[in-house]
Amino acid sequence: MEITVNNKQEQFSAEGPVTVASLLDMKGIRQNGTAVSVNDHIVCHDCWNSHEIKDGDRIVIISAAFGG
Repeated sequence: MEITVNNKQEQFSAEGPVTVASLLDMKGIRQNGTAVSVNDHIVCHDCWNSHEIKDGDRIVIISAAFGG
């Protein structure tokens, strides 16, 4: 499967469906303080475990940064 994550094309080969939650896990991104959009639509946190990523999807991941 080829997807675009934050304007970079990436290849993923996973058995079974890839969800927003599993994509974040694969990339080592913490879920707290993170927002995700798929094809220009925000995916609510409650839907991350069920929203499947499909070939060709465009994903934007934004994580809050703390510090001064």
